[in-house]
Amino acid sequence: MRKLTGEYLFVSLFRACAESLAIENASRLAAMQRADNNIEELLLSLNASSCRQRQSSIDEELFDVVSGFEALEP
Repeated sequence: MRKLTGEYLFVSLFRACAESLAIENASRLAAMQRADNNIEELLLSLNASSCRQRQSSIDEELFDVVSGFEALEP
């Protein structure tokens, strides 16, 4: 009986450790997935901002060219 109790205790502790590690790894995986999603959203936002700034720069240059052309017309 004593040996059976020892084996039961060992199996219970082993199971608790294995479940603890599984929960910890699941939590880490969830955190990494959230971070990955946040990075993707940030990249989309930065790309959109970059495109807007580039378009604004192009617009300014075009307005400068047009206004310069209009200033040269008699």
